[in-house]
Amino acid sequence: MPRGPHRPRGFFVGVPMLASIFVAATLAAAPGIPWTRDYTKAFADAEEQRRPLLLFFRNNCGGGNIPTNPIAVGGPIEHQEGLSPCDRMQDDVWENPAIVTAAERYLPVIVDSGDQTLQVRYQAVRMPTTLVTDPWGNEVFRTTGYLERDKMARILGALPRDFTPLAPAGQTLKANPIDFGALVSAARFYEGASLPQVSDRLYAAALVAPGATDVPARRQAVISRGLLLMSRLNRAEEAASLFEKELAAAPDGPGSDALLLGLVNARLTQGKRKEAEAAVKQMESRFAASPYTARAKENLAGARK
Repeated sequence: MPRGPHRPRGFFVGVPMLASIFVAATLAAAPGIPWTRDYTKAFADAEEQRRPLLLFFRNNCGGGNIPTNPIAVGGPIEHQEGLSPCDRMQDDVWENPAIVTAAERYLPVIVDSGDQTLQVRYQAVRMPTTLVTDPWGNEVFRTTGYLERDKMARILGALPRDFTPLAPAGQTLKANPIDFGALVSAARFYEGASLPQVSDRLYAAALVAPGATDVPARRQAVISRGLLLMSRLNRAEEAASLFEKELAAAPDGPGSDALLLGLVNARLTQGKRKEAEAAVKQMESRFAASPYTARAKENLAGARK
């Protein structure tokens, strides 16, 4: 039989090879975060340079990142359905130029196989898990599953630029994550950095820490957390419960008048005037000469207007 027109050897593999080259070139050209698996060095560098850490856990995430042949579909590379959330994070978030820029001040560590030291340390169970820590490896933010790039950008941009004031507490929490004084100090640091959710989590951890036995110190932390709940997080009911619980634990303890003032303010914030009046009457009978009682009466009177 006569042979058809001569085709150069390799013709039939030329198109897929070209597609592979195109895909590889496109992925290589895409921006990306310079992840490292050498967490020991990253943690040491973070502490030395006072830089936060970005940890991305993606062990056994499932799915697969298989690009559709761009020549076959006649358009830009699009990824097939069924990608794992880890691959979606890689494609949609970590390779986004704005995210890459936002992450430049972080030391990025990826945990995707082998050594599970960090996975155990941070109890990263659901994949993917993304953690942002301070320079001493203490957790600040945690997200699990896929997170949109806009939300990730807000997280990466929220951390303070200067961690110097946190250094004593950060170093202490690295050695002892449940140190009462360090937790309170860190809570105040993040409150000053306009991160009230982080601050509240740290205050809450401090109040259940083994060292929260000094009544005046604990009550000061309770008051600080209660004010934060009311003024920054719109959780007045939780603040009121916090004050009531602490008062019940030691009715005659130091600072009870300040706690009652906090309770009055929380009830007024809730619009529960009768409960606020009851707390003021208690203050008048128990702490008549206290400046906190005078302030509570003023606040109650002002709420009538």
